[in-house]
Amino acid sequence: MQLRLIYGVLFCLIVFCCKRQEQKEIRYYPSQELYDESKLINLDLDTTSLKFMEITSKIDKVLKENKRILIELDDNEIHRRIIPLTFSEIRKRDVLSLTSDSILIDNGYSISELKPILKRHYTNNGKDFHYPRSYQRAIVEITIDTSKKGKDLKKTLLYLTKTFDEINLEVKDTLKLQIIFNYIRQIPPPPSPPPNISE
Repeated sequence: MQLRLIYGVLFCLIVFCCKRQEQKEIRYYPSQELYDESKLINLDLDTTSLKFMEITSKIDKVLKENKRILIELDDNEIHRRIIPLTFSEIRKRDVLSLTSDSILIDNGYSISELKPILKRHYTNNGKDFHYPRSYQRAIVEITIDTSKKGKDLKKTLLYLTKTFDEINLEVKDTLKLQIIFNYIRQIPPPPSPPPNISE
């Protein structure tokens, strides 16, 4: 009799733990209001063979069709849903640019210093001209090597979203993480014209 009771309790615990493990918190970037499922095209960064430049071009292409790219990332107990924005939706001062190893603002920073810089980006409120006037306008641009694949982008996105979530908890406000992808910084400038040689 006691053995049946022990087995029953163990079975209930196992079922409870499995159910709890299946339920993940879902976080939306920038916000849940953009998520009209009928207008979303899912891009799986683990399986795509597209390079960063092609991913960025695809985002622009589907926007012209009145749709959006959706990137989903799973991290332990959190399921992250990201809709990247495009350049037509932003102002330069509102953008914090990240590469896979650097933060491109002021004199530049290592990506390991993301948390204090990202926090300043969202809490500036017009104090410093190089940062957004309001947290509602704050945008993060990701610009990685154009030949990098989806898994490289996934690593950067996970680091960014985890850091953002920590800041959002500290600030105790409803911040929105708006993300754009850009490869233009990777294209070298055109060569200088040849010097005029007077004869």
